[in-house]
Amino acid sequence: MTNPLSKEDVSKKYSPEWFYEEAQNSDCLLFEQKAEQLRNNFINRFGIEQLKALSGKDLLTSLFYNDEGNKTNLCYMLEMDRDIRETFGGISGGSAYKFGLFFHKKTQKWTCGSPLKPVILEEEDAILKAEEIRNNLVKGAEIISSFGDLDSVADYQKLYSKLEHISGINTVWRMKYYQILFPTLFAPFYGQNNQLDVLQFLKQKPSDIPFIRMGQIALFAKQCNVSTVVFGYIYGKYVGYKDKPNNVSQNSLSDENIRNTHYWMYTVFDDDSWNECRQKNIMVIGMDDIGDYARYNSKESLRQALINVYDGNTSRKNQALMAWNFARTIAVDDVIFAKRGNTLVGKGIITGGYVFDDSRPKYKNIRNVKWIQVGEWEHPGNAVSKRLTDITPYTEYIDKLNALFVPDDLDDIDAQPEIDYPLYTPEDFLSDVYMNENDYETLASVLKAKKNIILQGAPGVGKTFTAKRLAYSMIGAKISDRVQMIQFHQSYSYEDFIEGYRPTESGFTIKKGAFYKFCKKAEEDDENDYFFIIDEINRGNLSKIFGELFMLIETDKRGIELQLLYSDEKFSVPQNVYIIGMMNTADRSLAMLDYALRRRFSFITMKPGFNTQGFHTYQDSLNSPIFNRLISCVKQLNVNITEDASLGEGFCIGHSYFCGMTKETVSEQALASIVEFELIPLLKEYWFDEPTKVIEWSDRLRSAIK
Repeated sequence: MTNPLSKEDVSKKYSPEWFYEEAQNSDCLLFEQKAEQLRNNFINRFGIEQLKALSGKDLLTSLFYNDEGNKTNLCYMLEMDRDIRETFGGISGGSAYKFGLFFHKKTQKWTCGSPLKPVILEEEDAILKAEEIRNNLVKGAEIISSFGDLDSVADYQKLYSKLEHISGINTVWRMKYYQILFPTLFAPFYGQNNQLDVLQFLKQKPSDIPFIRMGQIALFAKQCNVSTVVFGYIYGKYVGYKDKPNNVSQNSLSDENIRNTHYWMYTVFDDDSWNECRQKNIMVIGMDDIGDYARYNSKESLRQALINVYDGNTSRKNQALMAWNFARTIAVDDVIFAKRGNTLVGKGIITGGYVFDDSRPKYKNIRNVKWIQVGEWEHPGNAVSKRLTDITPYTEYIDKLNALFVPDDLDDIDAQPEIDYPLYTPEDFLSDVYMNENDYETLASVLKAKKNIILQGAPGVGKTFTAKRLAYSMIGAKISDRVQMIQFHQSYSYEDFIEGYRPTESGFTIKKGAFYKFCKKAEEDDENDYFFIIDEINRGNLSKIFGELFMLIETDKRGIELQLLYSDEKFSVPQNVYIIGMMNTADRSLAMLDYALRRRFSFITMKPGFNTQGFHTYQDSLNSPIFNRLISCVKQLNVNITEDASLGEGFCIGHSYFCGMTKETVSEQALASIVEFELIPLLKEYWFDEPTKVIEWSDRLRSAIK
């Protein structure tokens, strides 16, 4: 590309001229070369003419996840291939149902439909379904190819008017396919959140149509005179993660950049209001007299405004919470269930931010919602009476509601939200976790082979911190739907873990436990790996909790079915479920693991990371002499602990006690707090029968920070 503008003409960062100048840097040029090579290879395999030539079983195995287990099919390449994902954007998440067809490893059958309404196909019918999907994919590509230049949003609207009748046109995998085929027309941003973030950054009003939003971003890239993939690369480098620092030390669960979908129950006002909501794809809420909810910076200020405008006879806490949630908590891709009285009338997905529209005669506070199903359904049991309620914690209740709104066809399934999950690579793991590359590769390979591992070590070595990051690094993205963490304790039982009787209004019923439900979810998505994390695994009564799963979790017993204890049902642990346990080796009050269970796990001992390159980099960034002295003292203390016959390596002080500090927060007071209230009490526990050692090392630790 050529551009007459010089650097002297660039007047503003993030202007089109700035993006152009950035695109001339060597890393961008190399990235563009890589993208073009990948694109050419992709088109040679999956271009329009190549797809047309496919037929029969070859069509099935070339396009979809299949029984041959190859990683060269179109769906795998679009979703899972690392180079394609990192260059042309990610679409990970959800299940294989989103592709319209896949080979189900559990049933050994070709399957379409949805997880709640699967449709089993014989191979002949699967080929017909594959031909239908292929033909629609090719038809869309030919329409785009013949349309000519797209120079305005109006052009994209005209294009979409010719595409919208094609079944499944709005699925993200098709959007990504068209982006790779037509990179000048579409930008590599697919999920709704991602598109809206970019367009908000560009100060453009987003279209309601995902295809058109890709085009809006592509138009800006064209204005910059850079390719769409290079624009995406520069955006991700400078803007996409701007103001989202890698605060890994602050969140041991590794979910700092993830917001899971929330579910809300919304009570409509009346028939007229609901009709308007349906027609305009909005939801509304009252209390107009206090004005724009967004101008209140706390729930308390909202509450006071409500009292001042209306009356002080009630606390107004519920109304304040409702207004706060409506304006600030509800997010794009959240799911809304609408009801009138005890009758459900619709299900929708949030598509935009909060708006206060003062021009409306009433119900001025609105949110944009795509109502994907409307009608009337009997609510299961008694419904909540509040106008707006976050029902996210009540998973069984949500399952019952979702079961009522089973999509009737693929187009309804396509309307379900696609979530933009942050990519997470082994390199990200190594930058977050103080572990060297060889240890990480060993850890990942052992888990892959054994399927069950236990991370063991003393407090502070980063077991919990590491567990989710290990899972995400093996997935390739922070897909929280495929990772679940629970914690064992003395009261945890088989009934909590697998299934058991629970009281209901009419007696008792069998309720499924956490691991059972997780396995069933993994079973429906057998092309992807799932990770079940058990914190404090040695605190529970393991024989009581695992029951018949002692055998089922073994690597070579995966997929073998056994009769469950309570229900008339056969159950197996899927091949794609990996179990990560965590065990504190320094707690003397805990019993050793059952040997029958021990042989089914590989044990990885985690050690303090003071000597890793990552910790050295962190330590150097603080530039604090007192911090350096304290770390040196702790390392000497660990040598003493290791040599103590009554303690040993499993009792060493971990590095996580000292993580999360910055140049601004590292101070004598902060370090003294760690020494006095965390380390010294631990030493008193270790050497309860040797007070002189406690005194000696307490003095040495205190002296280090003076």
